[in-house]
Amino acid sequence: MVLEAEAEDNPAGPVPLPAGLPVPEALAAQSGALPQGSDMLTTFLSLMPDAAVAVDGKGTIIAVNERTEAFFGYSAQEVEGKNIELLVPERFRHSHRRRRADYSADPRTRPMGAGLDLYARRKDGSEFPVDISLAPIGGGGGGELVVAAIRDITERKAAQSAQAQLAAIVQSSADGIFSMSHRGVITSWNPGAEAMFGFSPEEVVGRHIGLFFPDDPVLEELLDDTRSGHIARSKDTRWQRREGKSLDVAISVSPLALGDEPGFSVLVRDITVHKEAESQLRRQARWQAATAEIRLSLLSEASLKSSLRLVCKWAAELANVSAAALVVVEGGRSRTAASYGERDALAAVSHPDQVATPVTQAIASGRPATAATNRGSGLHARAFPLTLPSKEGPLSAALVLLGEQAANLGPDADDAIGSLATHAILAFELANVRAERDRLLISADRERIARDLHDLVIQRLFGAGLRLQGALALIDNPQASSRVASTVDDLDVTIKEIREAIFALESAPGTDLRAKALEAMAYAAESLGFRPSVSFHGPTDVEITLPVQLEAVAVLREALSNAARHAHATRVEVDISLDDELTVLVVDNGVGIGSPGHLSGIANARARAELLGGSLELCPAEGGGTSFEWRVPLPVAPAFNG
Repeated sequence: MVLEAEAEDNPAGPVPLPAGLPVPEALAAQSGALPQGSDMLTTFLSLMPDAAVAVDGKGTIIAVNERTEAFFGYSAQEVEGKNIELLVPERFRHSHRRRRADYSADPRTRPMGAGLDLYARRKDGSEFPVDISLAPIGGGGGGELVVAAIRDITERKAAQSAQAQLAAIVQSSADGIFSMSHRGVITSWNPGAEAMFGFSPEEVVGRHIGLFFPDDPVLEELLDDTRSGHIARSKDTRWQRREGKSLDVAISVSPLALGDEPGFSVLVRDITVHKEAESQLRRQARWQAATAEIRLSLLSEASLKSSLRLVCKWAAELANVSAAALVVVEGGRSRTAASYGERDALAAVSHPDQVATPVTQAIASGRPATAATNRGSGLHARAFPLTLPSKEGPLSAALVLLGEQAANLGPDADDAIGSLATHAILAFELANVRAERDRLLISADRERIARDLHDLVIQRLFGAGLRLQGALALIDNPQASSRVASTVDDLDVTIKEIREAIFALESAPGTDLRAKALEAMAYAAESLGFRPSVSFHGPTDVEITLPVQLEAVAVLREALSNAARHAHATRVEVDISLDDELTVLVVDNGVGIGSPGHLSGIANARARAELLGGSLELCPAEGGGTSFEWRVPLPVAPAFNG
């Protein structure tokens, strides 16, 4: 009686099974005393705790106990006298006969747990795993009987299979899974943990967890909760890999029995991708908040400078740099249109040569460019090129980021900042549109005022003059007559001046400094005999208040008048620039103006500058002539953060 599978039917090798209960030693040790009679054999089998079958040397079943009947579904009458292969699955019967023959030639006691993968067959054809012990006993007339004790190990097999499956899951898991004792000594380390952190099982098993992941309050909290019987949710933390790189992980801790000693099972999951996705969502939310605030500022008709400063503010915050500035390049000169951030970082923008390299490279290539500045260790400038609209044509500009992180922006940050910078273009376009709208509105007002002056004021003044002229003949007093005649002359002069004002209103509808300056130069061209050359530098003139515009135009008229009357110049160059101050520079190639201190026009120009907190510098020009430079400060947006 063997009831076992061929070794080749289990290529993975036999599964170790726990030791079973062998046939009683007193019976197994008998060498020649066979129990007397079938009743004694039946009694002996009935006392066995497992299913038991007695088989003779030919493989014929002699007797079975009640447990065998329950296991296999056969009654004793159905199996007694039948071959033992009746209880063996068909696929194992041929090999079972051979093994049974080998056993009969050399009978021996075989206890349970012999490491064989054995199966038995029930009456209904179903199979179940078994563990079998064999014991030869002496039979009457020199024959041998073999008693087989059969144990159903279905539940144990299932438990072993579940345990093996769980072990396979742990071994094949991409997550890091390891166990440790309650003292923190690592007792197992799966391949997922090795791939995640770079430590092999040989390096970590048997060593304390603190040697690899020291002083982690999150792990300490989870261990404490588990000791207290509270199963906490996984928590995020950062652990270091073998090479020192930090890794975002989520860890969870569960209680685990390690023999008689309690321990812990720790599951570690790499959440780098998850954290990157969260960071990307936060960046997108901030970018949306930035664009919403900037667009609201543009729609609320905020000033150009405040809108540009808002673009700089969000660019600095989104890129996590110290400062940002919008630099405009015009006529070979650069100026700062708006800025935001730390004063020390923005000091680089006040020295154009320190940001000239990235700005020039960005404008030339049309792509962002980076270069180090001379303002402190590690400070870099990264420029994003822009083309700004203006009435004179496109302006080259760049949004410049300043800070240690400016050189380390990734592609996503570059895209976000580049997209944000386009709002500066929109701000300039809106400023131009609003300036044109205001010009048209004021032009309509000027036309209305001109009509009112012509149709009402001049007619009334003209009528009053005619009435006074008619009254002269009625006045006998020569002194009174002279006064009335003088009044009539004053009315004529007034009418002439009003007509000139009407002409100016109708012919010069411009509302900004540029239009007023061009008008002044066109007027001076008649006395000069030529038209002066002019250049403008700076943002749109809508930033200049009307009183400052009027003062600047009056000073320009005076400078041009002096060049015509005193310098006898053949060339006059006018340069009007706007940055933090308004500068009106008039350079001629004439003979000079003699003693400027005695000229009332020069004194008036100086007084106008001083009243506005500025100055006037009058000096010989290079190569001959006179340089007339009038400067006044301008109101600017609130100072940048510092």
